[in-house]
Amino acid sequence: MTIEITITSRRNARILEARKLKRHLHREEKGRFLLEGVRGIEDALSTGARIYEVLISPYLFRNARGRALYERLVAAGTELYGVTEEVLEYVADTDTPQGVVAIAGIPDSDLCLHGSPLVVLADEIRDPGNLGTLIRSADAFGLRGIILSGDVVDPFNAKCVRATMGSIFRVPLVSFKRAEDSIKFLKGHEFSIVAADIKADTTCYDYDFRGKCGILVGSEAHGLTCEILKLCDQTVRIPMIGDAESLNAGVAGSILMYEAYRQRRSE
Repeated sequence: MTIEITITSRRNARILEARKLKRHLHREEKGRFLLEGVRGIEDALSTGARIYEVLISPYLFRNARGRALYERLVAAGTELYGVTEEVLEYVADTDTPQGVVAIAGIPDSDLCLHGSPLVVLADEIRDPGNLGTLIRSADAFGLRGIILSGDVVDPFNAKCVRATMGSIFRVPLVSFKRAEDSIKFLKGHEFSIVAADIKADTTCYDYDFRGKCGILVGSEAHGLTCEILKLCDQTVRIPMIGDAESLNAGVAGSILMYEAYRQRRSE
């Protein structure tokens, strides 16, 4: 099993257009992003995500999982292009893209706020690994979505997409310019807003996360401003017994999500 190599040059128009998707503004303009690796494309297919085209090198056929993905793509009628390893590496963000890179559509995102949903508000999160971790944890613990605000990293940045491990297709993402706007939006839907704050008197284990709740996590470097904290209904801290001064945003947010899930799972 193999695919005919039809693109051998980095200057091919299709390759140059795909490479432009490494830039945020181009992703935003086209509504598309680059998706690398077997696992990511498997998840995209399983969730019904739109895949416009896929670049495949001979490396994909070196194992059974790669060959199975190729057969799924063929069965789905996906537009496939055989490329050399050099060309694929030119498009990809990683040094070892597993022989496959797809151009996928950015999912439409709508928050479902009926019932007693739990959401995360991520303000000024600039590290793609941290945001990817928050998205992955939100998927794991059944959150209804993530609201992004401020100068936040593009969730469809290649590093962030990889960090989500496929959860990017299962967690709705919406954006506001400012945290104040996202808080106002949720309060308009009768949400309580609880913010992570290392100086809080209340621990996360003493707060009731049941009901409509938004967990607010601030930037890795500066946390949340006093003005934003004043808009929240409660601040909580994560108890720590070691010498670490703080946790990064991805870890802190994940712990709060798990505690909320633990309290709510009996419901």
